Amino acid sequence: MKKIIFLSFIGLLFSYGFTLVQQTPDTVDKNSLTASSRKKMEPYKYDSQKFTRIIFGKKAQHMEVEIPVFAGENYRVVFNTTALPEQPPVVITIYTKSIESGGKREPIFTNKSVPAGTKEMVFDAPRLRKMFIDYEIPASDVQASGYILCLIGYK
Repeated sequence: MKKIIFLSFIGLLFSYGFTLVQQTPDTVDKNSLTASSRKKMEPYKYDSQKFTRIIFGKKAQHMEVEIPVFAGENYRVVFNTTALPEQPPVVITIYTKSIESGGKREPIFTNKSVPAGTKEMVFDAPRLRKMFIDYEIPASDVQASGYILCLIGYK
């Protein structure tokens, strides 16, 4: 009898845990974020977008996203951080070389000098062959997550 009660309790605990996961949907309206950011893309032609999920943890993290570009084109990059928590701030940096290249990398854009509270950032990239977007995610005591939207356009 004790085994049946114990197994029933474990079964209820698992079903409750899975119900919690299912009841916490992603509440970010990606379409409205994209629509507001596309206005900043003019006069460039919209090319692509990338939603990157950021999950804050107890350890600092580093994430790199490669953006393929066509040589000889001018590009505009628009970042929208509306779907991210205010604190801790995520540092966004664009490089022309990967972190794995081993050589010295110089940033061509960073949001470190952008005033606090700025949710949309626009960067007109020089003509280049590749772009590598690095996200530096600081450690946080609070378990939180959010999204960064990156739109790419060309001229």
